Amino acid sequence: MEYKKFDVLLKKETVDKIDKITMFKNVKDELFKGESEHFSVEDFIVGCVYHYIELIESNREIAGFHDLGRPFKLRNRFKEIIKEKGINQKQLGDMTQINAGNISQILNNHNQPSLDYFLRIWIALECPRLDWCLYREE
Repeated sequence: MEYKKFDVLLKKETVDKIDKITMFKNVKDELFKGESEHFSVEDFIVGCVYHYIELIESNREIAGFHDLGRPFKLRNRFKEIIKEKGINQKQLGDMTQINAGNISQILNNHNQPSLDYFLRIWIALECPRLDWCLYREE
């Protein structure tokens, strides 16, 4: 893999904010996860660049849903996501204050959630990429 080095100029107040964020993350990781490896300012900046690129690419995919007018059924991958995160349906219901019957219907793609329920679930699952958690079934 080839890398290219860039010099980046940031305002002092921006660097101060990044320092606070990285310090907070490092302390939180040490206290709650027992991790001793520290997250640097450089790690933060590189991570932001990758994250921003991913956002742009995923938004382009969402905006380009070529099948919006076609009769393909909208589906979600929330069931897969909760499995990956080690969360069960009851825990998701407790986190979102959505009753068990509705959670089951949504996770099994029997019904798609209202915008309110979708946002509650999406935020509870730490905002997975929209172009991955929603898809059209042919």
